[in-house]
Amino acid sequence: MKIDLATYKKNSTTVYTGRPQGVDVRKELKLDTIDKQPDVVEIVIPPDTTSFNPSFFLGLLYESIQKLGIEKFKNKYHLIISTKDEELYKAIDSNVQDGFRNALNSLNKRTGLNSTF
Repeated sequence: MKIDLATYKKNSTTVYTGRPQGVDVRKELKLDTIDKQPDVVEIVIPPDTTSFNPSFFLGLLYESIQKLGIEKFKNKYHLIISTKDEELYKAIDSNVQDGFRNALNSLNKRTGLNSTF
């Protein structure tokens, strides 16, 4: 199964941002239902994307990560960064990695306020 996020972007924006916006797209996609299906899902981040903020990532995918666990999630959902621009690819990949890091911190109840030094 392939999900092209270009279908869900507002107007001509090149930025995916905001947890509430991610939650809205999650609902439109019916990811709660897809989470239960055995299909592998490719989520395509459009080539004209300039930012894929961790807030949007968490709104869109946190519940799936929470339900499936990180390994099953990564086996099921494949995020495809479709830009050919190397610098932009690195920036978006960094956004995605920040999203995963934030999700893992939330799952492990680690925040900047309760971390030990």
